[in-house]
Amino acid sequence: MIKRTPLAGAILMATAMSVQAAPSSYTPIASNIGYGDASNPNTLYSPLANPANNALTAADMEGSRFGLGATVQIQAEFDGLEGSKDFLDDKIKPILDKGTYTPQDAIDLQNLTNEFLTKYNHGNFSTIAGATVPLVVKHSFLGGGLSFDYTRQVGAKGYVIKQNDVSAYDNGGNLAISSGDAALGVGYKQLDEFAVSYGFDVLKSDSGALSLGITARYLNLMSNVKLVDFSEIADDNLGNSSKNTDDYIKDIDSGSSDSNFTADIGLNWTGQNYMIGVVGMNLTSPKFDINNKSAAATSASFSSYIDSKFELKPQYRIGAQIFSQNRKWTLAGSYDLNKANDLNNEDTQWWTTSVSYATNSAWYIPDVRLGLRGNMVGTEYTYGTAGLTFGFLTLDVASTTTDFSGISDKQKDAGAMASVGVEFDF
Repeated sequence: MIKRTPLAGAILMATAMSVQAAPSSYTPIASNIGYGDASNPNTLYSPLANPANNALTAADMEGSRFGLGATVQIQAEFDGLEGSKDFLDDKIKPILDKGTYTPQDAIDLQNLTNEFLTKYNHGNFSTIAGATVPLVVKHSFLGGGLSFDYTRQVGAKGYVIKQNDVSAYDNGGNLAISSGDAALGVGYKQLDEFAVSYGFDVLKSDSGALSLGITARYLNLMSNVKLVDFSEIADDNLGNSSKNTDDYIKDIDSGSSDSNFTADIGLNWTGQNYMIGVVGMNLTSPKFDINNKSAAATSASFSSYIDSKFELKPQYRIGAQIFSQNRKWTLAGSYDLNKANDLNNEDTQWWTTSVSYATNSAWYIPDVRLGLRGNMVGTEYTYGTAGLTFGFLTLDVASTTTDFSGISDKQKDAGAMASVGVEFDF
């Protein structure tokens, strides 16, 4: 019913205005898109996957490593919205655009609106974007490695809510839709995070080494939600009237924030040509207040859809890597042991697998990685992943489809991730 700015475009604009990124408990970061959630010892972003990866390994040349990185990235998913824009443009908007209305127009608007709401109820568009800056220091005098990370991550989500069938009726010569039955919901979150992590060997033997890693994280989160009644949207777009999606959510990226602390703990067993690890993230289940920006009447009508708190659920994961004799080729995989959530409160439980060639012995030898990652809950999407590191530059992409014209032309359900960054070793 909204005439000009599509919901997905408005959310992307709101996200882009604040983008600056987060650990792999929320979403894969940088080269971990391509390597998978088991990561790889050669990347500076491996401690984000498991703090035990801070411990010195054979990948750390001459028993030490000093590295600085930076990455920007975005991911987006359409779920349950296939054909929604065409439905609005071809069936509902022509009725709203009329200058005068007949009783039949009210019947048609009611039937088509209910068809739309039934078909796309709970359909959503979700995007997460941001940047991460890691600093890694590994040396024997530390007994292992330290990493410091600053992250800003922005999440935005738009979704359709239907409580009941709507009624359309004549309202003094204009059309109107009953209130309290259906709404458009928009959520927005901005996370700033400071993390310090330490990993070291707690046990060594001829067969391998057991390493332990601990991360302490300070989180500052602004979390907003706004619901707009469909009756308001219809009224604002009758005849020559027009209201963009971004007019409804122009205040969604401002508000008070809430702070909390959490911790991650990881273990790795590293043998001559393999590594097995386990990690727990967000162990304190940090909770944050949500700012409700909905109108009072809308809040009352849809109170069951408006949460007052947002909780980052703990995530437990196992991972393994098998190395070639020269440790440049790696076959890796990971499996999340429980269901958790991302910044948009979408359910996540990932599995990943990858094969990669990586070495930090020469800048002119590119690192290459290919793999798959799948979400066992929520969207249940499976992504193909690919990444390349050449010198200090990294580029990683993931997608559920190669038919990108289908996404733009028919709003097909799909997901995509992309990251570009740098890694400097000193």
